[in-house]
Amino acid sequence: MRAVRLVEARRLELVDIAAPDPAPGEVVVRVDGCGICGSDLTSYKAGLFAGTVPGHELAGTIDALGGGVGGWSAGDTVVVDPKTPCGVCADCRSGAAHRCATALTAGIGFGRDGGFAELVAVPAQLLHRVPAGLNLDDACLVEPLSVAIHGVQRAQVTAGDTVVVIGLGSVGLLTVAALGADGVSSIVAVDPVADRRRLALDLGAGNVLADVREVRGAIPPAPVVMECSGDPRVLHAAADLVAPGGRMVMLGVPFGEATVIPLMWVTREITITGSIASGSADFTAAIELLSAQPGVARMVTRRASLPEVPDAFEALISPTAGGKTVVDPRR
Repeated sequence: MRAVRLVEARRLELVDIAAPDPAPGEVVVRVDGCGICGSDLTSYKAGLFAGTVPGHELAGTIDALGGGVGGWSAGDTVVVDPKTPCGVCADCRSGAAHRCATALTAGIGFGRDGGFAELVAVPAQLLHRVPAGLNLDDACLVEPLSVAIHGVQRAQVTAGDTVVVIGLGSVGLLTVAALGADGVSSIVAVDPVADRRRLALDLGAGNVLADVREVRGAIPPAPVVMECSGDPRVLHAAADLVAPGGRMVMLGVPFGEATVIPLMWVTREITITGSIASGSADFTAAIELLSAQPGVARMVTRRASLPEVPDAFEALISPTAGGKTVVDPRR
């Protein structure tokens, strides 16, 4: 079968590899679509998880079942929660398995082959059924939407809050959608790419700006700021937008040092909160939201074939146009 393998930093190759056989407790999924995530771009630039097939935002159709798998049949349409928690660490024991280091590094598309392939083997316990109201072509958005929902929950947003969303990649755009679904009507979205600002307006933002430095001149300090860019150079300016007593939630994952001046963080008593991945309740909520509001999928502006994946990654490193890119191995 065809797949795309990460060979080393900034080198993806289309390869022909053996189709997976499902081990006991696993199924093989024929991939319909697999989104390219910001963490995929980070892995690509740094060569993390080299030797594996990336792709963790995936949905498709069950092609074969391994021994002992019950409740599923070939032909069922599924979306995959890619995390594989260890079950024994402190986070797993406390009910926060989404924070488990194994969950974040050994799952589908990270430590084991993922969805940039025609077929992928998946433990059956990671499957969620695609409901009748959800188009299979859109179901790969469930995983990143669950991440956005988790971040909004961490932010403790109320409907009357003004929320600033910085960075309109996949998670930033889906954060706008999740905020709108929660009834937040005052959303300011920030990104240098005009197409992404337009998509944010379509998804519920009331105001869009190209640069974080423009925000202070447009609105008063906001009770909630959602930092979704993952750019360490933005952190100080982002925190400076938070109103006294307010919160900044970091959904973007900054790999690198940041220069900050925390004096005003202290004197304004603001809270800086991290948010990583998503829990099972967030995943369920994402399926329900995407089923109820299928228009969220208009953020997908490109479906790339497997041979087009290397060029798609290079285009996303410094994007100048477009929204979400989904890899479609059927093309």
